[in-house]
Amino acid sequence: MRSLACPYAQTIPYITNAAFKENSVKMLRPVINFEAGTGKILKEIHKSLRPFRISLSSIKKAYIQAEKAQEEFISAIKLRGRKLLSAINKKTIVIVGRAYNSFDPGVNLEIPRKLSDLGVFSFPMDYLPMEIIDITGTWPNMYWRSGQNLLRAAEIIRDNPNLFALYIGNFSCGPDSFIHRFFKETMGAKPFLQIEIDEHSADAGVVTRCEAFLDSIEQRDSSSHSGSERREKVLQPRRTKASSLAKRIVYIPRMSDHTFGIASAFESCGVDAEVMGAPDTETVKIGRRFVSGKECYPFLITTGDMVKKVFSQNFEPERTAFFMPSGSGPCRFGQYNVFHRLVLDKIGLSEVPIFSPNQDASLYKELGIVGDDFARHAWRGIIATEILIKCLHETRPYENNKGETDEIYKEYLFKVSRMVKSRNGALDELMREICRSFAGIPKTGGRKPLIGLVGEIFVRHNSFSNENVIRKIEELGGEVWLSPFGEWISYLNLVSLRRAVTKWQTNLFSHDNIQNILSVLLTRFVQKKVEHKFAKPFKGFLRTLGEPSTEHLLNQASPYLDDSFEGEAVLSIGKSVDYVKNSASGIISVMPFGCMPGTIVNALLKGLKQDYGIPCLSIAYDGSESTCSDIQIEAFMHQAKEYNIQYTENSRQ
Repeated sequence: MRSLACPYAQTIPYITNAAFKENSVKMLRPVINFEAGTGKILKEIHKSLRPFRISLSSIKKAYIQAEKAQEEFISAIKLRGRKLLSAINKKTIVIVGRAYNSFDPGVNLEIPRKLSDLGVFSFPMDYLPMEIIDITGTWPNMYWRSGQNLLRAAEIIRDNPNLFALYIGNFSCGPDSFIHRFFKETMGAKPFLQIEIDEHSADAGVVTRCEAFLDSIEQRDSSSHSGSERREKVLQPRRTKASSLAKRIVYIPRMSDHTFGIASAFESCGVDAEVMGAPDTETVKIGRRFVSGKECYPFLITTGDMVKKVFSQNFEPERTAFFMPSGSGPCRFGQYNVFHRLVLDKIGLSEVPIFSPNQDASLYKELGIVGDDFARHAWRGIIATEILIKCLHETRPYENNKGETDEIYKEYLFKVSRMVKSRNGALDELMREICRSFAGIPKTGGRKPLIGLVGEIFVRHNSFSNENVIRKIEELGGEVWLSPFGEWISYLNLVSLRRAVTKWQTNLFSHDNIQNILSVLLTRFVQKKVEHKFAKPFKGFLRTLGEPSTEHLLNQASPYLDDSFEGEAVLSIGKSVDYVKNSASGIISVMPFGCMPGTIVNALLKGLKQDYGIPCLSIAYDGSESTCSDIQIEAFMHQAKEYNIQYTENSRQ
């Protein structure tokens, strides 16, 4: 069986060690964080080597010598590369890919030697003068360093008639699922060979593919591939202006019901907005026409919904804009809008903008182009919807009249959206009305096993993509505590604050950095105030009302994953520990197939299960319906019920 994970641990800037305690994996603790600066690195190395009694000064000297040796090595291969490029007069293969794939003879199945046996000269892409290529205008948000180098190499190879690329990757490599498409776009009409390797790859198959590729390029006329061969259309960074949004309808993918609050916030600022229809099997069919199938499942869905809207009746390109936030990595989400731009361009809609505010310190500034109050109104809609969802999940499993809870939920979801849109200040009064209405629903007595649901934010909130996992749990006798949407916004605030403080510490007199710190602090204060105000009527009614702070979640995750490992993984682990300490009887993690953070959570949940004895289940979704997940959930719920009985008995003793 193929592994789900690519060598992801090798792509993050950490050296890790597994800490074992009583034969159970406790965590993967970062020993050295290479993003922390030289001084911190030296201290961490000194700490790690303490048993060997090596002085800090000796380590510093060795470090300086190592840096010098590395610089000399890089200079040597660049010099060698310049000599090779000036002397090449026949077809030559450039090996491209990540170092751990392309240049390790054990991993790459000795492809360079095989090419040599076939009479073909090859050399690694590190020999190319990639430092002279600027891709920021073409691929403005390529935050992976390896991705930057791959796309720089593509430009050089494309423009040299004697160079051809052999792209070596590995099965289920997350970044490559997007970079490969961008690499292909950069190469234009020039062919290249991609070989995807896993533990089952065989020499014979690789040799056959290399022979076939070499035969195909031998038939090509070198004169037709001069330096003038370039992409007909270059992707340019496009910043959406407020004036352009004001004339358009902003279409928002229906990730969850929170998006209705976001759409209403657009409307409250004078921008027409509409939540696209719920995804379905037709969405998946349409999306598959434009993707390779290796990208994230949420990307497939959002692409399908976008194209479905484009080909719907009465679609007006000049009146349309799409909303798809961006990011700065390491998750693939930040590449969604870039790929979406390619899809729209491909079907002839280059004039349709994609509004992509970046989920970093600039988020609220970029959202400000919609309106000064947009972020505040969006947050009110998100929190009100969040509490409404909690009411749904805590009431529906116990309702006497099947369907009554859903009807009341839909009624108030509409009212919340309408109030946010109208800027009605009585939303807090509506929250009290919501509490009274749900409290009045006739219910059965007793408590069912509480199941904590974590995972990738789109999949865990989108009922189509997770195959209605929440309803399945309820039908099997459970109650779900869903990890909230607002958790991610709060996390972004904390990360932005930390980065702003770090920049301020390196430049004490920077007015911008001080302003950023104050802006984030004010945003957090206002958001917490709204949160507390809306939650007040539900105290004593909702047992899942009290969500922990981001700092608390990171502290809970620390025995398993350090918070310097940024992204959803640390939140999912922290929330899982929080579930355990709040009487949950089981934890389910849902994720897209091949999701990098999800794969890490899957591995760490095994350690959490050993430590606490709580049932844990990870489910990956890719759009292919399978009864296997249903069987897994049934078995899991049986374990959760047994755990709940045992926990209840232990509590009574």
